[in-house]
Amino acid sequence: MEFVFRNIAKEPPTEKELRQLAERGGVELARLVNTKSQGYKKLKPDLAVMGEAEIVNLLQANPTIMVRPIVTDGQTVVFGFKENEYQMFVTSSQS
Repeated sequence: MEFVFRNIAKEPPTEKELRQLAERGGVELARLVNTKSQGYKKLKPDLAVMGEAEIVNLLQANPTIMVRPIVTDGQTVVFGFKENEYQMFVTSSQS
């Protein structure tokens, strides 16, 4: 399986990419934020009161607070370290 590595710290996702990731992953934009990351803990944003545009701006300004890794084939998206989901993803991508 071929893949492309992208360093999101150097090349943050665009608003369109963030929205597509959330949509294809079946999650709200706030779920793209890794609330356990050191960067998140330093910033202490209140995601519960933030609108989508604010969350997009937060992620673009601080891409290292995103849940990682993010693996996608352009249709399906897997967020974080979930071995069983990666196995299913790889299997379905090869067929």
